[in-house]
Amino acid sequence: MTNAQYARVPNSFAYDTTPENRLNDVEFFLRPSDRTDIDWLLSRDDPAARNMPRLVEGILRYKMRTAGKAAGKGIDQIALPLKRITYAENNGPIQKGILTMSVVERPGHIPVGSLLGATLLGMSRYQEEPLKKEDGRTVIVGVLKIETVEPV
Repeated sequence: MTNAQYARVPNSFAYDTTPENRLNDVEFFLRPSDRTDIDWLLSRDDPAARNMPRLVEGILRYKMRTAGKAAGKGIDQIALPLKRITYAENNGPIQKGILTMSVVERPGHIPVGSLLGATLLGMSRYQEEPLKKEDGRTVIVGVLKIETVEPV
């Protein structure tokens, strides 16, 4: 005789295990090409990426591990490289920048290899996440608008 206990599934409509509903639990989304680019950045083959802070590296590894697959019509509302992101920190001034798969900072661009870029990557419109600043403070950054940018 075994000492097994049987678990009963709740009789609640809130307990739904269909794949469609589980996709809503995903916090971030990435395209397969973005995963490849992040993997390349983290491999340190890029000389500029050798100086990437450990915290940024940890954020990017976490997002690669937990992100869902970005596909379909909703991809327009996900913060991915080559998109103009409008965001605000703690109800501060509204700022804009183009998210780039880089570690080099340029005016008007948000590199994925920065704390801000790594945090914004994969976020959806109106999503808010904590952002660790260089001075040690933690603020909340919220994505307000996402626009596709035509490559030059």
